[in-house]
Parts: sequence; C-alpha cells; structure tokens
Amino acid sequence: MFIFISFFGCAPTIIETTKKPTKDDVIVVEEKKDEAIDIQKEKEISPTLPIKPEKKIIDFNSIEKIIVVLSDDNLLTPIFYESFVSEIENYSNIPKVDFIYSLTEINSNINNSLIIGPITTSDLRDLPQYLGDNTFILALSNDYSLMSKYADNEIIFIPNSPYLHVNKLNQYIKNQRSVGVLYKQNDYGLKVFNHFKEVYPLHFIKSSSFGTSAIDLELSVNLIGNLNELDSIVIIDDGYSYKDLIGYLATDEKTYPLNKIYLIDNFLEQRNTLKNYYKPVNRTNFSSFDMSASKEPHREFLFKKSSELTLIIADKIFSEKSSPKSINHPTFGYLSIKGQMIDYPIIFE
Repeated sequence: MFIFISFFGCAPTIIETTKKPTKDDVIVVEEKKDEAIDIQKEKEISPTLPIKPEKKIIDFNSIEKIIVVLSDDNLLTPIFYESFVSEIENYSNIPKVDFIYSLTEINSNINNSLIIGPITTSDLRDLPQYLGDNTFILALSNDYSLMSKYADNEIIFIPNSPYLHVNKLNQYIKNQRSVGVLYKQNDYGLKVFNHFKEVYPLHFIKSSSFGTSAIDLELSVNLIGNLNELDSIVIIDDGYSYKDLIGYLATDEKTYPLNKIYLIDNFLEQRNTLKNYYKPVNRTNFSSFDMSASKEPHREFLFKKSSELTLIIADKIFSEKSSPKSINHPTFGYLSIKGQMIDYPIIFE
C-alpha cells in the first residue's frame, strides 16, 4: 500500500486536452461500444446465485413413513446401516422404513415422509429435486456448506462437523488480534476455511493452503509470514499431514508453541496412540466424555452415534408430531438442536 501511495503521490499532473477526433479514434470508440454490448449480453445470460429456500409448511401429523437414502460410501454407509437396523426395534413409534440405495431409484417426488440420509455431499446436493410436499430430513452428511440448499425448518445435520468445531473455537480465540490459518489443499480444507472467514470477519487472518510434499509444507508456512506475530495458528486437515506441517512451524529463534496451535479435527486417528510430542496441540474433544478412552476407531465410533441419534429424533417426531428442540443421548448427554445442527459439547484440549 505504501508503494502505491508513493507512486501516485509522485506522478505528474495529467492535463486533459481536446482535439478533433480522427478516423482511427472513431473506429476505436465503435469497437468499445461493441465490446460493452457483448459484456452486457454475458451478464444477462449468466446464472443467478442460488437463494436459500424459505421456510416450508410441514404437517408432522401427516408424515406417514421413513425413507432411508443410502449413499455410495464404502466405509460409513455399512456402519450406519448395521447400527440402524440392529437398534430400530427399540423404538416403538417408528413406522415401516423403506431403503433407497440410489437417488436414481426415485421415480416421483417424495411426499409426507421423514428422510434419513444421504451421507455423501453429492447426494445431499441433488436431493432437493426429488422433494415434494411435507418432507423433513435428518442428514447424515457433515457438509454444512449445503445448508443454503434447504429451508431452516426442513433439515437437521446429524454428524458433528468441522464447521461446528470452527464455531466452538470462538471462546478460545475471540480476544486474539492475529490468527494464522493453514488449511489442507483440497475441497474439505477450502470449504472449512471459507466457513472460518465467515465466522471471524473481524479477525486479522493470515492464511495459506498446504499440500503433502515437503516443499509444499515449507512454502505454505513461509507464506503466512512472521510466526511470532500470530496469537495462534489453526490447522484444518482431514488427514495426517498436520504432523509434518508442525515441523516447519519454526523460526530462527524457536519452534512455534504447540499449545497455541488448534487442530480442526476429523477424528481420523486414535487419541490413545498419539505420541507425546503432538499432545500439546489443542484438538477437538467432548466435554461429556473422553475420546482418548475409546479403543474403537473414532470416525466409526462417532458415526454409530449418529445412527443412534437419527433413531432418537425420528422416534420423537412420530410420538410428538413435531421437530424436537433438544434430545438426550447416553454418551453425549443433553443436546440442543439449533441452526439446522446438533450442538455437540465440543471443546479444545
């Protein structure tokens, strides 16, 4: 900015003069007019941005059945299906369930139904075109970026999500001036980072995406500048690259303090197998129970809990004929439902 100010401050004064237009001048003007017309045409045919649907009229008394949409996910879909089928007999208010293995099986609009699923982003993005009247959705995707495709009162996102983890960071970084954000160079990282910018518009954010190679990691750290000026560093990663990344968070004087690093977690790895070196990093956990005590793979364990939660909410919908504002779960405890998502008791430690 200083360079631009200096440049324009020293620029000579421009004096406008009037001259008789030449033939060449006329041709140039005509070409610009044509160009302006072409630009205007492009604007007219350019697609408009999608608008979030208005609230729907939902009569829960008229919802008659449950449709479960299973996605093509080799890991999570079988976990959900097995858990859902084995537990459903414990909920007497739930009616017959129809399973759909692909959205292409739907031949007409779905009406008067509670829809559970789908899991993948692509299926959840395509689902609205199959919806008719009086539908309510318990989504098994944690891609909260798709909230804008649904009305506020027609969907609840069941899995806990990195989007929620970003929201929960507020109590830890709300008084900080400068925050560095390093996000994985993929669709996951970019979406969560964009959500981060929306949640913290008043923070001074220095950001950079990172890949997996040593050169990419080192360059990404260098691009966020002087580490000593950052009150904290947030890492958004859906794999294990953050471990190598931390090795580059060092200056000539010292390594950036690990207890000032916050990892937006995807619960991919076991807490009880972490080496002592990485334990000072603040990562997402639950205040109601300790994830490190779980010997089952965390992602699978939590998705089974999502399956349980869909059954609890579905049972309340058919018994109370309304969408619940809160629920109780044996592991998570009391959970409120707000803003199209379940407010899990997420902490960083």
